[in-house]
Amino acid sequence: MDQSDLLERARRRSSDPTDPLEILTAAIALSTELSSEADILLDQAVRDAREAGASWNVIGERFGFSKQAARKRFTPPFAGRHLANRRKKRDASCSFCRTPPGPRVHMVHGEGGRICDKCVALAGEIVADLAKRR
Repeated sequence: MDQSDLLERARRRSSDPTDPLEILTAAIALSTELSSEADILLDQAVRDAREAGASWNVIGERFGFSKQAARKRFTPPFAGRHLANRRKKRDASCSFCRTPPGPRVHMVHGEGGRICDKCVALAGEIVADLAKRR
C-alpha cells in the first residue's frame, strides 16, 4: 500500500473529503488503527519466534537493537505474578530508606509517597537538632 492509497482511504473516511483538516483527522485515526494492527502483528511474530526457540539476541538483531531492548519491548509489563508482587512491594516501601512494609514496620502514607516510623524518628531528631542550633 503506497502513500496515495492511504491518503485516498483517509479521504473516504473523512466527514468532508474536500476539507484538508477533515482529511487530516481521518488520516490520524487511520494511522492509529494501522499502528495498532502493526503492533499486534509484531507481538505475535515475536511470540512465535520465541516459541520456535529464537533468542532475544537474534530477535533484537532483526529489529536493529539490543536483546535487552527487544525483551523490554516485547515482554508484557507484568509477565509473571512475582514481578507484579515485587513492584507492589517496592512501591509500598519507605520512600526514603526503601524498607519494605511488614508487621513491625509502621508507615505514614502521604500524597507523594510513604515514610517508615524509623525515618519519621530520624527526621524528628534532625529537626530538633536544627532547632537547638538556632
